[in-house]
Amino acid sequence: MNATLTWIASAGLCAMLLAALPAHAAQPGAFSVTETKSAIGNKAAKPPRTKDRCIGSELVDKEGFLYPDLILSKHFSQCRIKDSKLLDKNNKSWTVTCGKMLTAQAKQTNTGDNFHLHIDAALLGGAMKQTLDYEAQSLKRQCTPDDEPLE
Repeated sequence: MNATLTWIASAGLCAMLLAALPAHAAQPGAFSVTETKSAIGNKAAKPPRTKDRCIGSELVDKEGFLYPDLILSKHFSQCRIKDSKLLDKNNKSWTVTCGKMLTAQAKQTNTGDNFHLHIDAALLGGAMKQTLDYEAQSLKRQCTPDDEPLE
C-alpha cells in the first residue's frame, strides 16, 4: 500500500514539474533560420536566405524567448529592452531602443522547438524603416563550428 502511494505521489510530482516547463519554447542549440530583411532607405530588399545558426544560452530567456536587444546590438550600440510583455505561453512582445538611433517593436511566436521572430525597426525617428523576420526550425542538435551566430 505504501509503495503504491509513493508511486502515485512521484507520478504527480513529475507531472507538476513537466507542466511548469514552457510547452513551446526556443532552446539554445542549432537552428535552420530563414532571414528576410525588407528594403531600407535606398538599399533594396535582400532575398530571403537560410543558414544554420547557433543560438547560445545568452540569447534565450527562462521562458524560451530570445532577447531582441542582443540581436540588434550586433548592428547598433546601446540596445536595451524598454518594455516587454508576455502575451501568452507562446507569444511575447518587446519595445527595444538602441540609443537615439533606433526604436523597434518585436514579437516572437514559439511553436514547439521552433520560433518566428518579427522585428519592425524605425531608424532616425522613423525616417527609415526596416522589417526583419527570422523563421527558425530546430535542428535538434548542439551547435557546431559550422553554425554561425544569429545576428
